[in-house]
Amino acid sequence: KSALALIAAFCCFLFFFFPLLVHGIAPVFAAVATAVFVLSLTVWLICGTTRKALAAGLASLGGVLAAGIAAEGFGAAAHLTGYNVTNIESLIFIAQSTKIDVGGLLFAGILFASLGAVLDIAMDVSSAVTELHETTPEKPRHELFASGMRVGQDVMGTMAATLILAVFGGSLGAWVIDYVYDLPLLQLLNSNGLDIVLMQGLSGGIGVILTVPMAAGVSAFLLTSSDRTPS
Repeated sequence: KSALALIAAFCCFLFFFFPLLVHGIAPVFAAVATAVFVLSLTVWLICGTTRKALAAGLASLGGVLAAGIAAEGFGAAAHLTGYNVTNIESLIFIAQSTKIDVGGLLFAGILFASLGAVLDIAMDVSSAVTELHETTPEKPRHELFASGMRVGQDVMGTMAATLILAVFGGSLGAWVIDYVYDLPLLQLLNSNGLDIVLMQGLSGGIGVILTVPMAAGVSAFLLTSSDRTPS
């Protein structure tokens, strides 16, 4: 099922996201629509039509949107327009013959970069709350939420570190160049490359952090509701 989910996610990018870009749809909106498809397919293939899957999907979507909003805020504060990325010359050349909005690709990429980590922690918290509810069904909603928060706090620290390290590893070549040339700290802080890396790491971390209470709250609410859908 995990392999099928990966294949389905790849197909969503290939046959849905890229065609939307070519037809002139804003990259951020195309990324959100693609993320909804990927999240829905992934949680359905892994968990089926259960309340656990619904809670994980909703929390993941909320975390991804939070990461996107944070990225927009950091980008505005750092004056990043999306034209500061690598390969921008080739992208601008492609944009001349297509309807692709090159400036929005940076923030769309941040949404996708945080998607995996957010989905991971949402599924962890939702699964833990569901298992706790099945073993102790008399446990009230607020205690389920508190238990989910405690589980999420432990996972959140390692997941945020994983996200930061992934961003660092993806730009390792640039870091090595900056280190070898021994650039001044002020020049590094004002470089677009470092600003983009910091924006990716911070916005993704915010998305991961906010996913924990959303996953715990939605799971506790759905599992203790009067709905008879199997959990």
